[in-house]
Amino acid sequence: MVAGVALDPEKFKKSERRLTPQRQAVLKAFLELSREHPTAESIYHVARRYCPTVGMATVYRSLDLFVQMGIIVKAPTLNGTARYEMNQTPHNHFICLKCGRTYEFRRRQEPLAEREIEKAGFEVISASIIFFGYCPACRE
Repeated sequence: MVAGVALDPEKFKKSERRLTPQRQAVLKAFLELSREHPTAESIYHVARRYCPTVGMATVYRSLDLFVQMGIIVKAPTLNGTARYEMNQTPHNHFICLKCGRTYEFRRRQEPLAEREIEKAGFEVISASIIFFGYCPACRE
């Protein structure tokens, strides 16, 4: 268990990867910052508190591995900078055009488009609707 989140050790065995101290530090840092949709750089700065020897390249490799394993996903952004979030139930995003902050909103039901896509024979693995506008703070 890392910071209250149980990880299936079988996932690491199947991927032939180990949950090294550096990867544990990256995961702990991600979990600490997860409400902010953190960047690799912000994760790096926190991860160094848990493992001072972790390098930026290790952070990027660990995040890529966690994405491949389905533990986390890349969150949508305005400027193309990679941000990360937990791989959780489907939800939508709102991105503020002024401050760039990403907000999450739970989906109430499956979108019509998703059902139509599946009826056409496609398998939907994940979906996200992104709304753009101005958050309450930036509207003032």
